[in-house]
Amino acid sequence: MCAGSPYGDCRRCHGMGHAIKHDRKGRATRGKTCRRCHGHGKRLRTGRRLYNLWLRVYREGQSDTPTPATRPFVKKG
Repeated sequence: MCAGSPYGDCRRCHGMGHAIKHDRKGRATRGKTCRRCHGHGKRLRTGRRLYNLWLRVYREGQSDTPTPATRPFVKKG
């Protein structure tokens, strides 16, 4: 699910990006911007968040510099 659709609807505003309030006549109007999703209406799924963390750690573990065991032997003098 997280690979096909990494983003889900915000749990607080239900994907609208803002709250709904009613005016004096009872008509629905736009309220304040959602503080949780900052008005985007989307959130990153938990599985995707864990995958991104794993990928970041995996990429940081690989380095381009060779380790002392794999360096070629160099004679001095």
